[in-house]
Amino acid sequence: MQKKLPVTVDFLKQVERNACYEGNWLVREFERLAELICSDVGEVQARLKFGTRAGTHCLDGSVTTELELSCQRCLEPVRQVINSTFRFGLVRSEEEAASLPDEFEPLLVSDSEQSLLELVEDEILLSLPLVARHENECSEILQKQVNNEPTQDTYKPFAALKDLMS
Repeated sequence: MQKKLPVTVDFLKQVERNACYEGNWLVREFERLAELICSDVGEVQARLKFGTRAGTHCLDGSVTTELELSCQRCLEPVRQVINSTFRFGLVRSEEEAASLPDEFEPLLVSDSEQSLLELVEDEILLSLPLVARHENECSEILQKQVNNEPTQDTYKPFAALKDLMS
């Protein structure tokens, strides 16, 4: 069983300790994400490893969850698996960020505690699909359109004009 992750930590102290956190949060703990999903049931699994690589303080992480989004075709719920990995270079200024190797995404840190929860929430939000939809056609109307099946209701309001023209 996974353990519950801390909400905030001091990133620079965690680098010194080479700390590694593995665990989960409940989906309902992510306030900004709650506005975009249909159901807040479920968990977000995360692995966060602080350390030093190539002389750079870094945070390597991965996030996995399954969310229920609203399909933009039929507006019914659709399950979406989110898998995200990231590698941040921990910097204290924009000058440090500019000199980071290309393998790192800069993350501005301070000497106080910062939110792991918000960092993971940002990664989930960035990993969401632009348009959530079912893999297959999700409604009868769409299936008919794709199959080009004529509908039974073939009312033609200007059919009477054809008789007037001849």
